[in-house]
Amino acid sequence: MQLRRLLTSPVIRGCTRRNAHHGDHAVQSSYNDLPQPQGSWKTNFDANQRKYNAHLALGVGVLTGTIVFGKATGLLEFYNEFPERPADIASYK
Repeated sequence: MQLRRLLTSPVIRGCTRRNAHHGDHAVQSSYNDLPQPQGSWKTNFDANQRKYNAHLALGVGVLTGTIVFGKATGLLEFYNEFPERPADIASYK
């Protein structure tokens, strides 16, 4: 028992020492490393709003086109035509 511990102890110590290296530490960052705002915020905002409004208009147009096409071809039924009086079904009496 003692012999096995004496022989394996240096091996284990060597492995743990070899694997305990964590490499170089990261360089500390500061506020100078942060990105600096450049240009006018208004021009960037307006460009983004144009893009977002175009996406919105395209989405509304596609939705409207889908509903019109589906209604025209009969693929969509909205069930908004109610009969004036209930149907007479003989088996219900």
